[in-house]
Amino acid sequence: MPLAIVASMGALGNVLGVVPILLGRIPTPAVSQVAFDFSNMAVVIVAIFLGWRLGALTGLVAGIGPAIMFGFVTGSTGLISFLVPVGKALTGLTVGAIAQMLDSDQRMRPKYIFPAVLAGFIPEALTIWVYFQNLVPLFVAGGSFWAPALTVPVLVKALAEMIIISFLTIALVGNEGFRMFLGRLAPAGMLLPTNLAQLETDRKPA
Repeated sequence: MPLAIVASMGALGNVLGVVPILLGRIPTPAVSQVAFDFSNMAVVIVAIFLGWRLGALTGLVAGIGPAIMFGFVTGSTGLISFLVPVGKALTGLTVGAIAQMLDSDQRMRPKYIFPAVLAGFIPEALTIWVYFQNLVPLFVAGGSFWAPALTVPVLVKALAEMIIISFLTIALVGNEGFRMFLGRLAPAGMLLPTNLAQLETDRKPA
């Protein structure tokens, strides 16, 4: 069932988001807000293999945990932290839409996956900008003193995460065991068509 995939991958995304947030905070002046968050790993995988609809839904689910964690840090839980899952849903939607525009050969090639993942992150990057530049200063007491200064560090950190996620996605796309696992998890006919023979040809030494 599609909802089962969204629920399971969304749960994985929450784990990949919450655990690094708890363990991997980056020291920053005045507030320990900058923290690693790899929840988009699950979002990108669903988007590339299953398309923009399930990618967007997975982003909404995967963003719940990070939204709660970041909300408590900024004191904005229940007010503006909703923008976190919205941003991840936009990543799932955009990456999935790009994947669906590629043909079955391109969808499996690293030179297409890498820019697709990074380009798909642009809408979420814009939501991060709005979050720190406009919403936190407006809704969080004292936020105007520290939130705008965190915008660039958070965006740089997020870009580094997406680069790592891009390489991990490329590795998973080329892993036959993972493709078989996803094929069993997804209902018949839901996976986007891919040319696996072309992928194997590309991986052979010249």
